[in-house]
Amino acid sequence: MRKTFFDSSIRISLSWIALLRIMVGLVFLTTWTSNLLKGFYTSNGLLHFFTEVYPQSENPLGFYAAFINNIILPIRSIFAPFQLVAEFTLGLALLVGVFTPFFSLAGIFFLINTFLATFGHDWPWSYLMPIMILVVVLFTHAGRVLGVDSYLLKRFGERGRLFC
Repeated sequence: MRKTFFDSSIRISLSWIALLRIMVGLVFLTTWTSNLLKGFYTSNGLLHFFTEVYPQSENPLGFYAAFINNIILPIRSIFAPFQLVAEFTLGLALLVGVFTPFFSLAGIFFLINTFLATFGHDWPWSYLMPIMILVVVLFTHAGRVLGVDSYLLKRFGERGRLFC
């Protein structure tokens, strides 16, 4: 009998993974609400975030601090509203389970960047745990349970498989 690294005979209900997807979506939305109320999605708010709350002068990752200071902050009047819309859309999409693979990847990308920007200030597992949850959500297509992706898959069949 041939053994593989992953035992495909073990089954777990996607409902449990869908609940993790919903939880991460809620985390994004509650963080978004908090950041909105703090004014971080404005040009001056983003500047405050990266110079006072998580000062890049204290970021031990010099390459990433330079990226924030030289790329993001000079375009903060464009980047702040983009982040406002992107973070809300990301949270909502994960919450309702629409285009789950795409938004899982987007969430992973977002959390990695946030982890790098706040490196040395936050507990690393605050970012690594949801990243790993989103990796599982990505590979299990958890939007197909308790999500809009289920409807899209039924409606579009094989054509919808890539997106949901």
